Amino acid sequence: MAGPDKEMAAHELIAALFDVVVDEARRNRRFARRLLSVYPQSVVARIETAPAKPRGAGQPDLHAVNILRRHGEAMLRGRLSALRTKAELRAVARASGLRLTGAAMRRSASKAEIVDGIVEAARHYLAQRRQATRG
Repeated sequence: MAGPDKEMAAHELIAALFDVVVDEARRNRRFARRLLSVYPQSVVARIETAPAKPRGAGQPDLHAVNILRRHGEAMLRGRLSALRTKAELRAVARASGLRLTGAAMRRSASKAEIVDGIVEAARHYLAQRRQATRG
């Protein structure tokens, strides 16, 4: 976070403020309840009784670039093909820092097109890394 002398944009200041508030509410239940007291009791009751989602719920736990680098393309394709939905495949691409192109980026892309797009993007990423480290 910026020091007191550094200028920050308004949205950065607000984001920093809310980060502190959320962090404190996460650690201090009493503080969280005080914040929730501004809402009607029916809303608070639904929040407190809602089942908590585990962190990263719905996010596949794999990184396409690392799998390609360590285990090869066949393993990557196998792991990607095992995912059930196109949303999970797209989440893998995002979590891996990959930008899908061509047919894979279309909203109507098939699972196979998204898998191909992820493999191609991961290959491209590794090729760029190799080129950059060769100097």
